[in-house]
Amino acid sequence: MRWIVRIVLALGVVVLLGVAALLLFPTERIARIATERFEAATGREMTISGDIRPSIYPVLGVSTGPVTIANADWSDAGPMLKADGLSLGVDLMALIRGDIHITNVAADAPEVLLEIAADGRRNWDMSSPAAADTVPTEEVPETVETPGGLPVFAVDKARVTTGRVVFVDHAAGTRTEVSAIDVTAHLPDFAGAADASVSAIMRGQQVGAEVTVSQLAAFLQSGAVPVSLAATVGGNSIAFEGRAGLSPMAAGGRLTADMAAMADLFALLDQPAPAIPEGLGRKIALNAEVTATDEGRLTLRDGTLTLDSNRLAVEADVDLSGAKPSIVGRLTGGALDFSALGGGSGESSGGGSGGGAATGWPTDRIDVSALHTVNADISLAADSVDLGIVSLGRTGLRTTLADGRAVTEIRELGAYGGTIAGAFVVNGNGGLSIRANLTGAGLALQPLLVQMADYDRLDAPAEFTLNMLGVGDSVDALMRSLSGDGALQLGQGEMRGLDIAGMIRNLDASYVGEGQKTIFDSVGMTFTVDGGVLRNDDFALAAPILTATGEGTVGIGEQVLDYRLLPVLLEQQTGQGLRVPLIISGPWADPRFKLDLEAMVKQEFGDEIEELKDRAEDVVTEKISEELGIEVESLDNIEDTLKEELTNRAAGELFKLLGGN
Repeated sequence: MRWIVRIVLALGVVVLLGVAALLLFPTERIARIATERFEAATGREMTISGDIRPSIYPVLGVSTGPVTIANADWSDAGPMLKADGLSLGVDLMALIRGDIHITNVAADAPEVLLEIAADGRRNWDMSSPAAADTVPTEEVPETVETPGGLPVFAVDKARVTTGRVVFVDHAAGTRTEVSAIDVTAHLPDFAGAADASVSAIMRGQQVGAEVTVSQLAAFLQSGAVPVSLAATVGGNSIAFEGRAGLSPMAAGGRLTADMAAMADLFALLDQPAPAIPEGLGRKIALNAEVTATDEGRLTLRDGTLTLDSNRLAVEADVDLSGAKPSIVGRLTGGALDFSALGGGSGESSGGGSGGGAATGWPTDRIDVSALHTVNADISLAADSVDLGIVSLGRTGLRTTLADGRAVTEIRELGAYGGTIAGAFVVNGNGGLSIRANLTGAGLALQPLLVQMADYDRLDAPAEFTLNMLGVGDSVDALMRSLSGDGALQLGQGEMRGLDIAGMIRNLDASYVGEGQKTIFDSVGMTFTVDGGVLRNDDFALAAPILTATGEGTVGIGEQVLDYRLLPVLLEQQTGQGLRVPLIISGPWADPRFKLDLEAMVKQEFGDEIEELKDRAEDVVTEKISEELGIEVESLDNIEDTLKEELTNRAAGELFKLLGGN
């Protein structure tokens, strides 16, 4: 800002020096004097074309035709400033009193080129080592300066129309252009109130601002004063009402922001708009008391944050002084809807028969780059949270994020009528990995399975322990890589779509589908998981009319089953405790059930079969012995015995044929 002030004041000095000779010199002489004085004051050549129109009373001033100001000598990009015309007016009576009171300053279609050289030099640095020697001190009116070194001045009205600013950073290789700039400002008293309005277009976005400062001199040099600001970027707006100052840089007051068009904001930053899930801030609104310091620290108190339909109370401390922003915050909300994180509203859409399983796990890439942009310590308390695939009750969480690794500690978590405790780790270093170390008690299993896998056939209260690790850049890859172990215990409930007792009683595997069910008192199992495949060998089910044990695998990644149950229909129902193995295989969405009758026969009648085989063998060997007239002890070597006997008999018959008798 100081360089803008100094250029304006340099132009003012040119007016003061040139206008004194208005009655004695022609306009071209005035133009030459003015340009010489400007060059002496700034070290840059100024060219004035066209007529110069001076005035003396009551306003001492001048207006010009086209004006250019030379660029730095190291630049070959053309003038630093050019305009169709400039005008400047000074209050003559105030000047006599020793004050600079500019009644008006205007620039018509100015174009400003700002450059940073590859070595860091800036073209707006107008210090001129020779200026002190070339400007006669007796010709420069003495001005009153503030403690910060800026001359005291006032501007009744400053106006810029259809301006354009181009900023080129040769070191970074970037170019930024702001066009259609219109500025109107008022500063009737340097120590008093000032206001300005600005509108412009940058990267296709309409930008506007209205600012009012109660005491400009104090704002610039001696602390915070009342300030109001309202700014817009496309469809976004931000406003501040409070106190602020530049020396030192600090602010405090009420901040309101309405980011209803995030795409416009990111377009202004020349960045693609991120794909923000619904509920996490496609539209953001903030209303809070804020305090900012020149050390890069920001605090928010008594705040309300709105993320789409979610409303949260917020308090936060932000530190921008380090290599990464650091955020410590506390969020409190009612019923929060983040269902888009799970790809839906959290309600089953597959009719409760495993429709989600039929389509497999989502393969969309999970972008975790945001984990590396900030360090944070965030606490969340909410009445409920819908995550799409999981619905949570009263929730208390604390998440710490450092160097791309987020650890969520579960302080309080109500879920499906029960509670969950433990920790959840998301690590974005070297790809994505997720670890869950959780315990749960009193959970209603059916709604959990409906949301997790669109499976509604199992209904019972559940307790579990789970220690699992997944690695991959999509849900599908994570599920196929799962490893770990756990345990599951179910209370009294039912399994719908399958009547195990009916299958065993009738030796018929068709007892599946609508209207079929198995009621049980308890189910328990432990399991291990490797490569996305769950393995279990201690399944135990207890029911009023049967028990069952089981073992097998569940392909979590492939969403398939390969399991063998051994149900036992209790003796008081059949009098014999019938056992019929049941094989369950195929996809989760449409599993196949098969009774292993061959195994049942071997299991139930194995001794009788062996006894019958022995008895049959005795009868056969006795009959053969009787027919052949030889002793056959076993059927094991019956072939060799028969060959030997037939050979002997054939030889005897041949001997008879040859007359041997």
